Amino acid sequence: MKKRFITVVTLATCLLGCSYFESEADQALRLSKTYQLEIKAGDPSLFYPEQFDKQPSNLKMEETSLEEASEALDGIEKALIIYPPDFVPTIIDAIYICGPMWMDGAVAGGTYGKKKLILSSISKWNGTKVNYNNALRAVHHELSSQIYTPSIFTRLAWSALMPPDWKSAVNNYDALMVNHDLPPDYNSGFLTQYGKTSTENDFNVYAEFAFAEPARLRLLAQQHPIIAKKLGLLISAYTNISPEFSDAFDSYFAKTGLSEVAINTEKAELTLHLDIDVDNLHPTISQE
Repeated sequence: MKKRFITVVTLATCLLGCSYFESEADQALRLSKTYQLEIKAGDPSLFYPEQFDKQPSNLKMEETSLEEASEALDGIEKALIIYPPDFVPTIIDAIYICGPMWMDGAVAGGTYGKKKLILSSISKWNGTKVNYNNALRAVHHELSSQIYTPSIFTRLAWSALMPPDWKSAVNNYDALMVNHDLPPDYNSGFLTQYGKTSTENDFNVYAEFAFAEPARLRLLAQQHPIIAKKLGLLISAYTNISPEFSDAFDSYFAKTGLSEVAINTEKAELTLHLDIDVDNLHPTISQE
């Protein structure tokens, strides 16, 4: 069990301070108040109130507690601080923490649902940084799906940047069981092997890098034009979410140097070639 040591200095006592230990429950409550989110662990069935949002049949989860998810809470906190004030609660209402998670029978680190993220924290990995890093990256990863899926432009434009012979994984099992030991195919624009499994997963991985490892993504974008193009599209997706947050995201991408190396897609022309079969869309993207 983690106890966070915090010192508080009051105006009345000036240099005299008082200290207290912050429990996991206290930390979750503080983060909930700060970010206007419900952050909790417990019975996974409660993450999907059936009358509002039914749990997918291919998703299985085991229960954990806040005490067992101490490092995941720290990862969540580290991730949330990156975003503009008041942004995250406009996208989601809750972050839930479960124990082991499986999708289509394969182990998963997180998922998203209607106005919520669900992250996996496995107690046996406490003390190894695995749960911390998973939570840190999974917040960016899963939150980005809430940016990607509503935007038809982003989805079509991202598809246009995939290699001509690229094919999506058939299901979650195939995607999650990809061989992570293989090196990334940077020349084709993929930052990880998992990113190759679908356009959404590819976008998710770019968001992970942009917010968790911006310096590494900046270097890769300098070396590979296709990565710079995808980065430009990611930046456009975030800076165009809402006028309320565009300046803050512009500032973040400029401060991290990502804007400098990205190929701007804001003026990209997206052309849809419609065959007789209107379900067969072939997007192409051109830049001037």
